[in-house]
Amino acid sequence: MAFNSLEYALLLATTAILFFGLGYRGRLVVLVAASVVFYGAFSVPLLGLIGLSALVDFAAGLAIGRAESPALRRRWLLLSLATNLGLLGYFKYANFFLDSAGTVLGRDFSELRLDIVLPAGISFYTFQTMSYTIDVYRRRIQPTTSLLRFFLFVSFFPQLIAGPIERAGHLLVQFDHAATRRFRVDNLVAGLQMIGWGMFKKVVIADHCGAVADRLFASPAAYDGWSALVAAYAFTLQIYCDFSAYSEIARGSARIFGVDLMQNFDQPYLSRNISEFWRRWHISLSEWFRDYVYIPLGGNRGSRPRALANLTITMLLSGLWHGAAWAFVVWGLYHGLLLLVHALARPRLARLAALPGLGRVMGPLAWFVTLHLVIAGWVLFRAPTLADAGRVFASIAYLAPGAAAPAQLGFIALFFGFVGLQALDRRHHLLARIHGDASLSLVFYAVVIVACILLGKEGGADFIYFQF
Repeated sequence: MAFNSLEYALLLATTAILFFGLGYRGRLVVLVAASVVFYGAFSVPLLGLIGLSALVDFAAGLAIGRAESPALRRRWLLLSLATNLGLLGYFKYANFFLDSAGTVLGRDFSELRLDIVLPAGISFYTFQTMSYTIDVYRRRIQPTTSLLRFFLFVSFFPQLIAGPIERAGHLLVQFDHAATRRFRVDNLVAGLQMIGWGMFKKVVIADHCGAVADRLFASPAAYDGWSALVAAYAFTLQIYCDFSAYSEIARGSARIFGVDLMQNFDQPYLSRNISEFWRRWHISLSEWFRDYVYIPLGGNRGSRPRALANLTITMLLSGLWHGAAWAFVVWGLYHGLLLLVHALARPRLARLAALPGLGRVMGPLAWFVTLHLVIAGWVLFRAPTLADAGRVFASIAYLAPGAAAPAQLGFIALFFGFVGLQALDRRHHLLARIHGDASLSLVFYAVVIVACILLGKEGGADFIYFQF
Protein backbone atom coordinates (compact mmCIF):
# COMPACT_ATOMS: atom_id res chain seq x y z
CA MET A 1 0.00 0.00 0.00
CA ALA A 2 1.73 3.12 -1.23
CA PHE A 3 1.61 6.38 0.70
CA ASN A 4 0.55 8.22 -2.47
CA SER A 5 -2.66 6.20 -2.83
CA LEU A 6 -6.31 6.60 -1.90
CA GLU A 7 -6.13 3.31 0.03
CA TYR A 8 -3.52 4.73 2.38
CA ALA A 9 -5.52 7.92 2.95
CA LEU A 10 -8.55 5.82 3.89
CA LEU A 11 -6.48 3.58 6.18
CA LEU A 12 -4.92 6.56 7.95
CA ALA A 13 -8.25 8.35 8.41
CA THR A 14 -10.04 5.22 9.64
CA THR A 15 -7.23 4.36 12.04
CA ALA A 16 -7.19 7.89 13.48
CA ILE A 17 -10.97 7.90 14.06
CA LEU A 18 -10.89 4.51 15.79
CA PHE A 19 -7.74 5.36 17.73
CA PHE A 20 -9.13 8.46 19.41
CA GLY A 21 -12.43 6.76 20.13
CA LEU A 22 -10.90 4.03 22.31
CA GLY A 23 -8.98 3.63 25.56
CA TYR A 24 -5.34 2.66 26.15
CA ARG A 25 -5.26 -1.00 25.14
CA GLY A 26 -7.81 -0.50 22.39
CA ARG A 27 -5.65 2.21 20.83
CA LEU A 28 -2.60 -0.05 20.68
CA VAL A 29 -4.72 -2.83 19.15
CA VAL A 30 -5.98 -0.41 16.49
CA LEU A 31 -2.42 0.60 15.56
CA VAL A 32 -1.33 -3.04 15.37
CA ALA A 33 -4.36 -3.91 13.24
CA ALA A 34 -3.64 -0.98 10.92
CA SER A 35 -0.03 -2.12 10.62
CA VAL A 36 -1.13 -5.65 9.71
CA VAL A 37 -3.56 -4.32 7.09
CA PHE A 38 -0.90 -1.97 5.70
CA TYR A 39 1.75 -4.68 5.30
CA GLY A 40 -0.79 -7.30 4.26
CA ALA A 41 -1.57 -5.13 1.22
CA PHE A 42 1.98 -5.95 0.04
CA SER A 43 1.92 -9.62 1.04
CA VAL A 44 -0.14 -11.50 3.62
CA PRO A 45 2.19 -14.54 3.81
CA LEU A 46 5.25 -12.35 4.45
CA LEU A 47 3.60 -10.98 7.58
CA GLY A 48 4.88 -14.20 9.15
CA LEU A 49 8.46 -12.97 8.82
CA ILE A 50 7.71 -9.85 10.83
CA GLY A 51 5.92 -11.99 13.41
CA LEU A 52 8.87 -14.40 13.63
CA SER A 53 11.40 -11.61 14.01
CA ALA A 54 9.26 -9.93 16.67
CA LEU A 55 8.67 -13.14 18.67
CA VAL A 56 12.35 -14.10 18.67
CA ASP A 57 13.53 -10.65 19.72
CA PHE A 58 10.79 -10.22 22.31
CA ALA A 59 11.77 -13.54 23.92
CA ALA A 60 15.48 -12.75 23.57
CA GLY A 61 15.02 -9.35 25.19
CA LEU A 62 13.22 -10.86 28.19
CA ALA A 63 15.83 -13.61 28.54
CA ILE A 64 18.74 -11.18 28.30
CA GLY A 65 17.14 -8.93 30.89
CA ARG A 66 16.65 -11.78 33.36
CA ALA A 67 19.93 -13.66 32.79
CA GLU A 68 22.81 -13.08 35.19
CA SER A 69 25.40 -15.12 33.32
CA PRO A 70 27.29 -13.10 30.66
CA ALA A 71 27.60 -16.26 28.56
CA LEU A 72 23.84 -16.85 28.63
CA ARG A 73 23.15 -13.23 27.75
CA ARG A 74 25.49 -13.53 24.76
CA ARG A 75 23.74 -16.70 23.57
CA TRP A 76 20.35 -15.00 23.53
CA LEU A 77 21.82 -12.00 21.73
CA LEU A 78 23.41 -14.29 19.15
CA LEU A 79 20.05 -16.01 18.64
CA SER A 80 18.45 -12.65 17.89
CA LEU A 81 21.23 -11.58 15.52
CA ALA A 82 21.34 -14.95 13.77
CA THR A 83 17.58 -14.96 13.22
CA ASN A 84 17.40 -11.45 11.79
CA LEU A 85 20.59 -11.63 9.75
CA GLY A 86 19.58 -15.10 8.59
CA LEU A 87 16.24 -13.81 7.29
CA LEU A 88 17.94 -10.85 5.67
CA GLY A 89 20.70 -12.99 4.18
CA TYR A 90 18.35 -15.59 2.73
CA PHE A 91 15.72 -13.31 1.22
CA LYS A 92 18.00 -10.50 0.07
CA TYR A 93 21.47 -11.92 -0.55
CA ALA A 94 21.23 -15.68 -1.26
CA ASN A 95 21.16 -15.36 -5.05
CA PHE A 96 23.72 -12.53 -5.00
CA PHE A 97 26.25 -14.63 -3.11
CA LEU A 98 25.47 -17.62 -5.33
CA ASP A 99 26.06 -15.62 -8.53
CA SER A 100 29.22 -14.06 -7.08
CA ALA A 101 30.59 -17.48 -6.14
CA GLY A 102 29.88 -18.72 -9.64
CA THR A 103 31.77 -15.78 -11.14
CA VAL A 104 34.78 -16.33 -8.89
CA LEU A 105 34.86 -20.10 -9.43
CA GLY A 106 34.04 -19.92 -13.13
CA ARG A 107 30.97 -22.11 -12.74
CA ASP A 108 27.32 -21.72 -13.62
CA PHE A 109 25.08 -22.02 -10.55
CA SER A 110 21.95 -20.78 -12.32
CA GLU A 111 20.14 -24.05 -11.66
CA LEU A 112 20.62 -23.46 -7.93
CA ARG A 113 19.10 -19.96 -7.94
CA LEU A 114 16.21 -19.56 -5.55
CA ASP A 115 12.81 -18.21 -6.54
CA ILE A 116 12.64 -15.59 -3.79
CA VAL A 117 10.39 -12.55 -3.41
CA LEU A 118 12.13 -9.77 -1.48
CA PRO A 119 9.87 -8.88 1.47
CA ALA A 120 9.05 -5.17 1.53
CA GLY A 121 10.94 -3.28 4.22
CA ILE A 122 12.95 -6.27 5.48
CA SER A 123 16.18 -4.26 5.66
CA PHE A 124 14.46 -1.68 7.85
CA TYR A 125 12.49 -3.77 10.32
CA THR A 126 15.28 -6.31 10.90
CA PHE A 127 17.70 -3.50 11.76
CA GLN A 128 15.13 -1.88 14.02
CA THR A 129 14.37 -5.03 15.96
CA MET A 130 18.06 -5.98 16.22
CA SER A 131 18.79 -2.60 17.79
CA TYR A 132 16.32 -3.49 20.56
CA THR A 133 18.07 -6.68 21.66
CA ILE A 134 21.50 -5.06 21.37
CA ASP A 135 20.38 -2.14 23.55
CA VAL A 136 18.88 -4.54 26.11
CA TYR A 137 22.13 -6.51 26.08
CA ARG A 138 24.11 -3.30 26.67
CA ARG A 139 21.68 -2.46 29.51
CA ARG A 140 20.73 0.81 27.87
CA ILE A 141 17.02 -0.03 28.07
CA GLN A 142 14.85 -2.41 30.05
CA PRO A 143 13.07 -5.13 28.05
CA THR A 144 9.35 -4.64 27.57
CA THR A 145 7.02 -7.26 29.01
CA SER A 146 4.21 -6.44 26.57
CA LEU A 147 4.25 -8.45 23.34
CA LEU A 148 1.59 -6.15 21.91
CA ARG A 149 3.71 -3.04 22.47
CA PHE A 150 6.80 -4.74 21.11
CA PHE A 151 5.05 -5.97 17.95
CA LEU A 152 3.81 -2.42 17.43
CA PHE A 153 7.39 -1.17 17.78
CA VAL A 154 8.50 -3.58 15.06
CA SER A 155 5.54 -3.08 12.71
CA PHE A 156 4.31 0.52 13.23
CA PHE A 157 2.88 1.16 9.78
CA PRO A 158 4.03 4.76 9.03
CA GLN A 159 7.72 3.79 9.18
CA LEU A 160 7.55 0.04 8.57
CA ILE A 161 8.64 -0.07 4.92
CA ALA A 162 11.34 2.60 4.66
CA GLY A 163 12.02 4.00 8.09
CA PRO A 164 13.23 6.03 9.77
CA ILE A 165 14.87 3.18 11.71
CA GLU A 166 13.76 3.94 15.26
CA ARG A 167 15.22 2.89 18.61
CA ALA A 168 13.08 1.24 21.26
CA GLY A 169 14.17 3.77 23.85
CA HIS A 170 12.63 6.52 21.76
CA LEU A 171 9.54 4.86 20.27
CA LEU A 172 8.17 2.42 22.87
CA VAL A 173 7.68 5.14 25.49
CA GLN A 174 5.84 7.29 22.96
CA PHE A 175 3.26 4.58 22.32
CA ASP A 176 2.34 4.68 26.00
CA HIS A 177 2.07 8.46 25.99
CA ALA A 178 0.08 8.58 22.74
CA ALA A 179 -2.35 5.94 23.97
CA THR A 180 -3.27 7.98 27.05
CA ARG A 181 -3.46 11.49 25.62
CA ARG A 182 -6.45 13.29 24.21
CA PHE A 183 -6.80 14.25 20.58
CA ARG A 184 -4.80 17.41 19.81
CA VAL A 185 -5.61 19.63 16.86
CA ASP A 186 -2.03 20.91 16.63
CA ASN A 187 -0.78 17.32 16.10
CA LEU A 188 -3.33 16.83 13.32
CA VAL A 189 -2.38 20.10 11.63
CA ALA A 190 1.38 19.43 11.91
CA GLY A 191 0.89 15.89 10.64
CA LEU A 192 -1.16 16.96 7.63
CA GLN A 193 1.39 19.65 6.80
CA MET A 194 4.20 17.08 6.77
CA ILE A 195 2.11 14.72 4.64
CA GLY A 196 1.20 17.50 2.21
CA TRP A 197 4.80 18.67 1.80
CA GLY A 198 5.99 15.09 1.42
CA MET A 199 3.37 14.37 -1.25
CA PHE A 200 4.46 17.49 -3.16
CA LYS A 201 8.10 16.39 -3.14
CA LYS A 202 7.12 12.90 -4.28
CA VAL A 203 4.51 13.40 -7.02
CA VAL A 204 5.54 16.83 -8.34
CA ILE A 205 9.35 16.69 -8.09
CA ALA A 206 10.62 13.14 -7.61
CA ASP A 207 8.38 11.37 -10.12
CA HIS A 208 9.08 13.88 -12.90
CA CYS A 209 12.82 13.79 -12.21
CA GLY A 210 12.63 10.01 -12.23
CA ALA A 211 11.15 10.04 -15.73
CA VAL A 212 14.07 12.18 -16.93
CA ALA A 213 16.68 9.95 -15.28
CA ASP A 214 15.06 6.67 -16.37
CA ARG A 215 15.32 7.48 -20.06
CA LEU A 216 19.10 7.87 -19.98
CA PHE A 217 19.94 5.12 -17.49
CA ALA A 218 17.92 2.66 -19.58
CA SER A 219 20.33 3.22 -22.48
CA PRO A 220 23.32 5.39 -21.49
CA ALA A 221 25.23 4.85 -24.74
CA ALA A 222 22.45 6.47 -26.77
CA TYR A 223 22.76 9.93 -25.19
CA ASP A 224 25.27 12.77 -25.30
CA GLY A 225 27.18 14.39 -22.44
CA TRP A 226 24.63 17.07 -21.64
CA SER A 227 21.86 14.49 -21.46
CA ALA A 228 24.01 12.39 -19.13
CA LEU A 229 24.71 15.40 -16.92
CA VAL A 230 21.00 16.29 -16.75
CA ALA A 231 20.16 12.68 -15.88
CA ALA A 232 22.73 12.70 -13.07
CA TYR A 233 21.24 15.91 -11.66
CA ALA A 234 17.72 14.51 -12.14
CA PHE A 235 18.43 11.34 -10.17
CA THR A 236 20.20 13.35 -7.47
CA LEU A 237 17.04 15.39 -7.01
CA GLN A 238 14.76 12.38 -7.41
CA ILE A 239 16.34 10.20 -4.75
CA TYR A 240 16.40 13.01 -2.20
CA CYS A 241 12.84 14.20 -2.83
CA ASP A 242 11.54 10.64 -3.06
CA PHE A 243 13.16 9.31 0.12
CA SER A 244 12.75 12.46 2.18
CA ALA A 245 9.11 12.58 1.03
CA TYR A 246 8.56 9.09 2.42
CA SER A 247 10.11 10.18 5.71
CA GLU A 248 7.97 13.33 5.81
CA ILE A 249 4.77 11.37 5.18
CA ALA A 250 5.80 8.77 7.77
CA ARG A 251 6.52 11.46 10.36
CA GLY A 252 3.28 13.27 9.54
CA SER A 253 1.21 10.10 9.80
CA ALA A 254 2.76 9.25 13.17
CA ARG A 255 2.33 12.81 14.45
CA ILE A 256 -1.45 12.55 14.02
CA PHE A 257 -1.36 9.86 16.74
CA GLY A 258 0.96 11.94 18.92
CA VAL A 259 4.07 9.94 17.99
CA ASP A 260 7.22 11.88 17.06
CA LEU A 261 9.47 9.96 14.66
CA MET A 262 13.05 11.13 14.27
CA GLN A 263 14.11 13.47 11.48
CA ASN A 264 15.77 11.42 8.75
CA PHE A 265 17.11 14.21 6.49
CA ASP A 266 18.63 17.60 7.21
CA GLN A 267 19.16 19.26 3.81
CA PRO A 268 22.14 17.04 2.92
CA TYR A 269 22.91 18.77 -0.40
CA LEU A 270 24.07 21.83 1.53
CA SER A 271 26.92 19.85 3.11
CA ARG A 272 30.48 21.16 2.78
CA ASN A 273 32.23 17.84 3.27
CA ILE A 274 31.37 14.18 2.93
CA SER A 275 31.30 13.56 6.69
CA GLU A 276 28.71 16.29 7.08
CA PHE A 277 26.71 14.77 4.23
CA TRP A 278 26.44 11.47 6.08
CA ARG A 279 25.32 13.27 9.23
CA ARG A 280 22.48 14.77 7.21
CA TRP A 281 21.53 11.95 4.81
CA HIS A 282 19.40 8.99 6.01
CA ILE A 283 20.30 9.94 9.56
CA SER A 284 18.68 6.92 11.21
CA LEU A 285 20.73 4.47 9.11
CA SER A 286 23.97 6.45 9.54
CA GLU A 287 23.49 6.46 13.31
CA TRP A 288 22.62 2.76 13.28
CA PHE A 289 25.87 1.84 11.54
CA ARG A 290 27.80 4.19 13.78
CA ASP A 291 26.40 2.72 17.02
CA TYR A 292 26.18 -0.97 16.07
CA VAL A 293 29.03 -1.45 13.58
CA TYR A 294 31.63 1.35 13.59
CA ILE A 295 31.95 1.81 17.37
CA PRO A 296 31.92 -1.96 18.16
CA LEU A 297 34.70 -2.41 15.59
CA GLY A 298 36.73 0.06 17.63
CA GLY A 299 35.67 3.36 16.06
CA ASN A 300 38.51 5.85 16.22
CA ARG A 301 39.86 4.61 19.55
CA GLY A 302 42.80 2.65 18.14
CA SER A 303 45.55 3.57 15.74
CA ARG A 304 44.86 5.81 12.77
CA PRO A 305 45.06 2.93 10.23
CA ARG A 306 42.68 0.85 12.36
CA ALA A 307 40.19 3.71 12.63
CA LEU A 308 40.29 4.25 8.88
CA ALA A 309 39.82 0.51 8.28
CA ASN A 310 36.79 0.53 10.60
CA LEU A 311 35.32 3.39 8.60
CA THR A 312 35.88 1.55 5.31
CA ILE A 313 34.27 -1.66 6.60
CA THR A 314 31.27 0.27 7.89
CA MET A 315 30.69 2.01 4.55
CA LEU A 316 31.13 -1.25 2.63
CA LEU A 317 28.40 -2.85 4.77
CA SER A 318 26.25 0.24 4.34
CA GLY A 319 26.54 -0.12 0.57
CA LEU A 320 25.66 -3.82 0.75
CA TRP A 321 22.65 -2.99 2.96
CA HIS A 322 21.21 -0.96 0.09
CA GLY A 323 21.07 -3.84 -2.33
CA ALA A 324 22.35 -7.22 -3.43
CA ALA A 325 24.54 -5.99 -6.28
CA TRP A 326 28.20 -5.11 -6.72
CA ALA A 327 27.22 -1.60 -7.81
CA PHE A 328 25.99 -0.94 -4.27
CA VAL A 329 29.15 -2.42 -2.79
CA VAL A 330 31.26 -0.16 -5.01
CA TRP A 331 29.07 2.80 -4.05
CA GLY A 332 29.65 2.05 -0.37
CA LEU A 333 33.40 1.68 -0.90
CA TYR A 334 33.43 4.90 -2.92
CA HIS A 335 31.90 6.80 0.00
CA GLY A 336 34.25 5.02 2.38
CA LEU A 337 37.18 6.26 0.29
CA LEU A 338 35.78 9.80 0.32
CA LEU A 339 35.44 9.66 4.10
CA LEU A 340 39.02 8.37 4.39
CA VAL A 341 40.36 11.19 2.22
CA HIS A 342 38.41 13.76 4.18
CA ALA A 343 39.63 12.37 7.52
CA LEU A 344 43.24 12.56 6.32
CA ALA A 345 42.86 15.99 4.69
CA ARG A 346 40.80 17.66 7.43
CA PRO A 347 43.76 19.29 9.28
CA ARG A 348 45.19 20.77 6.07
CA LEU A 349 41.79 21.99 4.91
CA ALA A 350 41.27 23.71 8.26
CA ARG A 351 44.63 25.48 7.92
CA LEU A 352 43.75 26.61 4.39
CA ALA A 353 40.37 27.92 5.50
CA ALA A 354 42.11 30.00 8.21
CA LEU A 355 44.34 31.82 5.70
CA PRO A 356 43.35 35.45 5.00
CA GLY A 357 41.17 35.73 1.91
CA LEU A 358 40.61 31.99 1.52
CA GLY A 359 37.89 31.57 4.13
CA ARG A 360 35.14 33.02 1.94
CA VAL A 361 36.23 31.01 -1.08
CA MET A 362 36.75 27.69 0.71
CA GLY A 363 33.15 27.38 1.92
CA PRO A 364 31.38 27.64 -1.48
CA LEU A 365 34.14 25.61 -3.16
CA ALA A 366 33.89 22.85 -0.55
CA TRP A 367 30.10 22.77 -1.02
CA PHE A 368 30.35 22.57 -4.83
CA VAL A 369 32.97 19.81 -4.76
CA THR A 370 31.10 17.82 -2.10
CA LEU A 371 27.83 18.06 -4.02
CA HIS A 372 29.37 16.74 -7.22
CA LEU A 373 31.23 13.96 -5.44
CA VAL A 374 27.84 12.89 -4.07
CA ILE A 375 26.30 13.15 -7.55
CA ALA A 376 29.05 10.91 -8.95
CA GLY A 377 28.15 8.40 -6.26
CA TRP A 378 24.48 8.54 -7.27
CA VAL A 379 25.47 7.59 -10.82
CA LEU A 380 27.10 4.44 -9.39
CA PHE A 381 23.98 3.86 -7.28
CA ARG A 382 21.49 4.28 -10.14
CA ALA A 383 23.23 2.74 -13.14
CA PRO A 384 22.08 -0.86 -13.86
CA THR A 385 25.71 -2.00 -14.12
CA LEU A 386 29.15 -0.61 -13.42
CA ALA A 387 29.76 -0.58 -17.17
CA ASP A 388 26.72 1.64 -17.65
CA ALA A 389 27.99 3.96 -14.92
CA GLY A 390 31.27 4.16 -16.82
CA ARG A 391 29.41 5.15 -19.99
CA VAL A 392 27.60 7.94 -18.15
CA PHE A 393 30.87 9.26 -16.71
CA ALA A 394 32.53 9.07 -20.14
CA SER A 395 29.68 11.02 -21.75
CA ILE A 396 29.88 13.74 -19.11
CA ALA A 397 33.67 13.93 -19.45
CA TYR A 398 33.35 14.65 -23.17
CA LEU A 399 30.31 16.94 -23.18
CA ALA A 400 30.57 19.68 -25.79
CA PRO A 401 30.53 23.25 -24.40
CA GLY A 402 27.78 25.31 -25.96
CA ALA A 403 25.91 22.25 -27.26
CA ALA A 404 23.33 22.13 -24.49
CA ALA A 405 19.68 22.52 -25.44
CA PRO A 406 17.70 25.29 -23.71
CA ALA A 407 15.59 22.67 -21.90
CA GLN A 408 18.73 21.03 -20.52
CA LEU A 409 20.13 24.33 -19.25
CA GLY A 410 16.73 25.11 -17.80
CA PHE A 411 16.64 21.85 -15.86
CA ILE A 412 20.14 22.44 -14.48
CA ALA A 413 19.04 25.93 -13.42
CA LEU A 414 16.00 24.41 -11.68
CA PHE A 415 18.25 21.94 -9.88
CA PHE A 416 20.46 24.67 -8.44
CA GLY A 417 17.38 26.78 -7.76
CA PHE A 418 16.05 23.94 -5.57
CA VAL A 419 19.32 23.77 -3.67
CA GLY A 420 19.33 27.56 -3.36
CA LEU A 421 15.83 27.49 -1.85
CA GLN A 422 17.06 24.96 0.69
CA ALA A 423 19.91 27.29 1.61
CA LEU A 424 17.44 30.16 2.07
CA ASP A 425 15.19 27.97 4.17
CA ARG A 426 18.12 26.94 6.34
CA ARG A 427 19.17 30.54 6.92
CA HIS A 428 15.77 32.20 7.21
CA HIS A 429 13.54 29.26 8.31
CA LEU A 430 11.06 29.87 5.49
CA LEU A 431 8.90 26.80 6.07
CA ALA A 432 8.79 27.40 9.82
CA ARG A 433 7.66 30.99 9.21
CA ILE A 434 4.90 29.76 6.93
CA HIS A 435 3.77 27.31 9.61
CA GLY A 436 3.82 30.11 12.18
CA ASP A 437 1.20 32.13 10.28
CA ALA A 438 -2.15 30.34 10.05
CA SER A 439 -3.43 32.32 7.04
CA LEU A 440 -0.17 32.01 5.11
CA SER A 441 0.03 28.31 5.93
CA LEU A 442 -3.52 27.74 4.66
CA VAL A 443 -2.75 29.47 1.35
CA PHE A 444 0.61 27.71 0.98
CA TYR A 445 -0.80 24.21 1.47
CA ALA A 446 -3.80 24.97 -0.73
CA VAL A 447 -1.28 25.73 -3.49
CA VAL A 448 0.64 22.55 -2.64
CA ILE A 449 -2.52 20.44 -2.94
CA VAL A 450 -3.51 22.05 -6.25
CA ALA A 451 0.04 21.49 -7.56
CA CYS A 452 -0.12 17.83 -6.57
CA ILE A 453 -3.42 17.43 -8.41
CA LEU A 454 -2.46 19.35 -11.56
CA LEU A 455 1.26 18.53 -11.82
CA GLY A 456 1.43 15.11 -10.20
CA LYS A 457 2.71 12.50 -12.62
CA GLU A 458 0.00 9.98 -13.44
CA GLY A 459 1.01 6.43 -12.56
CA GLY A 460 4.04 7.62 -10.59
CA ALA A 461 6.66 5.11 -9.54
CA ASP A 462 6.89 3.45 -6.14
CA PHE A 463 9.13 5.02 -3.53
CA ILE A 464 12.73 4.13 -4.36
CA TYR A 465 13.59 2.72 -0.96
CA PHE A 466 10.71 0.21 -1.11
CA GLN A 467 13.17 -2.08 -2.91
CA PHE A 468 15.45 -2.20 0.15
